[in-house]
Amino acid sequence: MRSTDSRIKAWATRATVAAALVASIASGAAAQQSGVQQTPDSARYLISKDVGAERWAISYNPRDRTVTGNVFKTDGSPPSFVFCDIVDEALSPNPAEIQYTLNCFGASGCAEAPCSNSQWTLIATGINLPGSFLLPDGTRSTYAGNVQPIFTQSCATNLACHVAGGAGPVNLSDPGSYGAIFRVRSGQNQAENYVTPFDVDGSYLFDKILGTGLGVRMPIGAPPLSAEQTDAIRNWILEGAVNN
Repeated sequence: MRSTDSRIKAWATRATVAAALVASIASGAAAQQSGVQQTPDSARYLISKDVGAERWAISYNPRDRTVTGNVFKTDGSPPSFVFCDIVDEALSPNPAEIQYTLNCFGASGCAEAPCSNSQWTLIATGINLPGSFLLPDGTRSTYAGNVQPIFTQSCATNLACHVAGGAGPVNLSDPGSYGAIFRVRSGQNQAENYVTPFDVDGSYLFDKILGTGLGVRMPIGAPPLSAEQTDAIRNWILEGAVNN
């Protein structure tokens, strides 16, 4: 077994290296080789990126706003682990320009169970990452930055339809709207969900926006959504309808 002093020294070294890596990301020293893939359930993004001399293999979970994964070294030493809470988001209509603020913790591998949260060390707070780091290149629309503002402006304020406690079939007010529509069966058309990821034709909410669904076109009693607004919702669904 290593002595207490050697373990503390190892921890300090890992924390210093991890902090430097996170700082390099925040300063824009970005990936040379990268890949981002969305999981089939639209629950998270899997990200593999070169950051400086390290390879980051991490997962971004938009639902609980966490980033987790491994940092692989080039010297052959064991990978370290990283866990970050997203504590704030500065939204933007351009997904690449969203600014995420993270607090990050680092740890080495747990030798055997039971693992303890005391093995994690806070390595950095207030780290700013752009949407271009966590989201796939070319992402055109996010739920918080593009879709929810449309609901709030055009739909969720209508007491007869989509506000919490209203008479309508689905709540589009913030918060809670995502859970009310994502893979939730439509009340008017049982053959479709309100939103089916990657499938505009199978998303009844989009039928209502176009006026091709049962009943009246939405938003009721107001002009149809603009082409820009319609495209924002279409793009979001085609990109997996993530709670991003």
